[in-house]
Amino acid sequence: MLNAEVVVVGAGMFGAAAAKYLARGGADVLVIGPGGQSPSHGAPASLAPFGAHHDEARIVRRLGWDRVWGTLDTRSADRMRALEAESGIGFLTECGALALMGKGVRDRTAEMLRLAGAAGVTVEELSGTDLGRDFPDLALPPVAGGVDGLLERQSAGYLNPRLLVRAQLRLAAAAGARLVNGQVATVDKNPSPAGRWLVQGTTADGTAVHARAEQVVVATGALANQSGALPTGVRLDLHAYTEPNLLFEVPAGQLERFRDLPTVVVVDPEDRGNDNLSVYLLPPVRYPDGKWYVRTGPGMQPLVRELRTAEEMLAWCAGGTIGAEQARFLAAMTRTLIPALEPVSVRPSCCVVDKTPTRHPYIGPLGEDDGLFVAVGGNGHGARGSDEIGRLAATLVLGGQWDFPLPREVFAPVPAPAPRVSGADRPPYLTPPFGLC
Repeated sequence: MLNAEVVVVGAGMFGAAAAKYLARGGADVLVIGPGGQSPSHGAPASLAPFGAHHDEARIVRRLGWDRVWGTLDTRSADRMRALEAESGIGFLTECGALALMGKGVRDRTAEMLRLAGAAGVTVEELSGTDLGRDFPDLALPPVAGGVDGLLERQSAGYLNPRLLVRAQLRLAAAAGARLVNGQVATVDKNPSPAGRWLVQGTTADGTAVHARAEQVVVATGALANQSGALPTGVRLDLHAYTEPNLLFEVPAGQLERFRDLPTVVVVDPEDRGNDNLSVYLLPPVRYPDGKWYVRTGPGMQPLVRELRTAEEMLAWCAGGTIGAEQARFLAAMTRTLIPALEPVSVRPSCCVVDKTPTRHPYIGPLGEDDGLFVAVGGNGHGARGSDEIGRLAATLVLGGQWDFPLPREVFAPVPAPAPRVSGADRPPYLTPPFGLC
């Protein structure tokens, strides 16, 4: 039986950051989550090995879709170089971040630029001529009415999420946190007087884990409702969707040509079903197989599919196969944006994206003063704001002073409502414009 003041369930980007700040705040912290190894495709026994950090690149920028995300992302980005220096692990590549905003949302674009300027973030506004001059190998998408180019050059590009998690866990351990490589099966109220919560699971080698804690932080991302990390009968209004990606292997002869491209996000505000052109694209990134890939994913077209059960999530994550319609869309958009690319091979990659009805992460307690907290809901772009999300979670657990410029209620977790009726109207987060990936 292990005892701790705080057990953090989940060792991904949110959980690792929360553990670091909790330990630095003086708490006795136990982190339970899978190790840093990526799950292999095939037939894993459970969802536990899967997580949002099992990839080589996540977009980094400080320009936010709204003030909440802009502040989360800016505060986190401003600490990334220090985090690298403290941990000795480099994870950030500053290649720049480009947003191609449909002209139909110019009011939104103007507000985003105003907020960025107020935060001291430099964003260049580029015309089509400017984009052709600076990025001759990047073509503009045929969004109705055209696009406005917004470019960040500093503290923008992409991060390696595996290495970010490794860096955060190293710093958490250095501050005194204990790490258990395993998975949690249940989180329940503790019937004994010692500790309010009983967390049970197994280590990677199958050894049983039993931990008692005064407080628990659930940070299991899109898997929160299906992973056993929440007490029986507790569910969040958190929805998981398929996120199909394609990886385009860059030939050696074209690598230098394309490796200086920025990350790209296309925001198409037109609600045209699967013909919506919202998409994100990463420049050539080196993967563990030694090859370089351009990666493309959807902004959030209706062609994504909701994953309602653990079985559906496991089949999607472990299967490694995306649908034909999904593949056609991603291939077409990649040809549109980088027409000169001649990939050696193309392979799919299956991710899961979670969405909250607030469009913001859930950070805070569940219930009244019972010591159960959550830090989940990246909404498809939580990686770059994860350090600040973890810090805010630790602040609430430790009872510290709230120092975010918006009230804590912005992040209040929302319990799950009654199941949606099949065929009901699409929720707002599935309706364009989809925001910045």
